Amino acid sequence: MAYQTASAGDIDSVVPEEFGGMWFFREPLGCENLGMTLLELDPGAKGKPHDHAEDGQEEVYLVVDGALTVRVGGEGGDPEAERTLSEGEAIRVDGETHRALFNEGDERVRVVIAGAP
Repeated sequence: MAYQTASAGDIDSVVPEEFGGMWFFREPLGCENLGMTLLELDPGAKGKPHDHAEDGQEEVYLVVDGALTVRVGGEGGDPEAERTLSEGEAIRVDGETHRALFNEGDERVRVVIAGAP
């Protein structure tokens, strides 16, 4: 039986603490295909707008605490859709679709992100 464990406390965040935090678990867990990330955004903070057109990675965003606004489509212009997800809700975005994440609420939002080709 093979398994790995990891903790956000043992991983350096790639986002400055003043905006929240973002911890990539893929490497510490030894994942071959699945990317796993914990994202925390303070009120008013936003994630980096992006897509995965080059690698085809789809992503699922699952809200653990707070509320997350996700804008999809419309790269460089108005989004094609906007959804605000609450605790326990998730959205899947395909690799080709541009997405941007926002915390428009009054409390920190925590989101688990899973992605794979």
